[in-house]
Amino acid sequence: MTTTVLAAPTESRLQSEAVTLAYGDATVARDLSVRIPDGRVTSIIGPNGCGKSTLLRALVRLLRPRGGTVYLDGQAIHRLGTKEVARRLGLLSQQSPLPEAITVEDLVRRGRFPHQSFLQPPSDRDHEAVERALALAGVEDLRDRPVDELSGGQRQRAWIAMTLAQETPILLLDEPTTFLDVAHQQEVFDLVRRLNREEGRTVVLVLHEVNDAARVSDHIVAMRDGAIVAEGVPEDVVNPEQLLTIFGVPCDVMCDPATAARTCIPRGCLLQPHITSARAGGVLRTSDLSSGYGDRRVVQGVNVDIAPGRITAIVGANACGKSTLLKTLARLLPITQGEALLDGRSVLEGRHRELACRLAMLGQGAVAPAGVTVEELVAAGRYPYQRWWRQWSPEDEAAVTRSLEATGLGALRHRQVETLSGGQRQRVWIAMTLAQDTPVMLLDEPTTFLDIAHQVEVLDLIADLNRREGRTIVMVLHDLAQAARYADEIVAMKDGEVIASGPPAEVITVDLVRTVFGIDCRVTPDPLTQRPVVLPALD
Repeated sequence: MTTTVLAAPTESRLQSEAVTLAYGDATVARDLSVRIPDGRVTSIIGPNGCGKSTLLRALVRLLRPRGGTVYLDGQAIHRLGTKEVARRLGLLSQQSPLPEAITVEDLVRRGRFPHQSFLQPPSDRDHEAVERALALAGVEDLRDRPVDELSGGQRQRAWIAMTLAQETPILLLDEPTTFLDVAHQQEVFDLVRRLNREEGRTVVLVLHEVNDAARVSDHIVAMRDGAIVAEGVPEDVVNPEQLLTIFGVPCDVMCDPATAARTCIPRGCLLQPHITSARAGGVLRTSDLSSGYGDRRVVQGVNVDIAPGRITAIVGANACGKSTLLKTLARLLPITQGEALLDGRSVLEGRHRELACRLAMLGQGAVAPAGVTVEELVAAGRYPYQRWWRQWSPEDEAAVTRSLEATGLGALRHRQVETLSGGQRQRVWIAMTLAQDTPVMLLDEPTTFLDIAHQVEVLDLIADLNRREGRTIVMVLHDLAQAARYADEIVAMKDGEVIASGPPAEVITVDLVRTVFGIDCRVTPDPLTQRPVVLPALD
């Protein structure tokens, strides 16, 4: 195994020496020695379950090492008080628990906790910090909205604002762009660069997107199986040889001649053109469809025809109505105008159980009940087929086993879901949706939290189901490269309306990206597939 190592920086306020990390009896990482370069942006990359988030938790004193020591400013971090650590380190973690009905502004105020004494009212400095954090994260106009009513991307920016309000010299961000569209991803990375370049903050990111790490980082640490396998500047780590070592997936790397930015293109198994199955999936169609939440209309007058037996990707900025449209098609939100048809019949007709045998929906941010195992959650996908006179059957057992094997979860079937990494949990939810065994599948951000290896696995699996079984697949994706690579049709939305639809090469253009996302980019053909690749412009 080849390891590229950057010489250790002379200055490092935050570092670990020979750290071993575990959960219960399960050791996750051994002998990790990391020096985080001061005043630089460091990204930690690697496959799901390799220990990235676990290392971050140890660096911020949320997980005590079984061996070795984490040092902050030359002191063992576990000997420092909680508030003292929180004044120096700010952490944005994955899937933080959300207080019920809390507003965005109240959530952001919680970032000031380390700076306040018991029963001390907020100071002028606290108010200034909260206002600045709201502005930096772009959520000023959402300050009075309940966080649990926001889109996934809006919620993520609210959490980022809370972390910024903490005003620490070192920021640790675990998957900060999860659920964000390409425009808000770029905003977050522009913010990271600004905090680093203008304010000198040290920033540590855990990222599953290699291309993001290559664009934003000064230093990259790559992990696999609980060990560091590569470390250095982006060009030393983001190359085909190292990426194969790190992720086990063949990748090509394009270098943008205009910016020198490196773009990784993972190569899946299904590069052939679409093959029509003898069994075509269901036909979805909307006519003048409108829906939303209470009195707030989100989707307005949408007319789409989802081709049967094809893969359709819905793209657009956060809160443009992508997820709302999917929920409406799945009968999870009321239709306020127009209609949605599945095989010529309104989705509102019949019982929910009947619709669930024809259409499966994987939503964002699902949370498993405490203590439930992988196999038990996947088995819940068979609920539509259960009757009081027909309980668990060999067909149900076979469907669960197929789904576990297809998603690579066979070895984890008896693990509790809450003990898995974010990417592993996402594959469990996908397996549950597969077990439902419907001709139509609606998938809202199915690659969230997944590393490039598992992104390829999941999208290859989805493509294989489409080509082999003729299932109609509709996916909401924030990654335009994935949408272009795997979809037969693209539907682009803005402000609750469909503004373009058609084959990827016709829809994904420089003008469309600027109109939908408000960013400048270059669009170049993939040299192998000729499908469009979007290269965001850099500051």
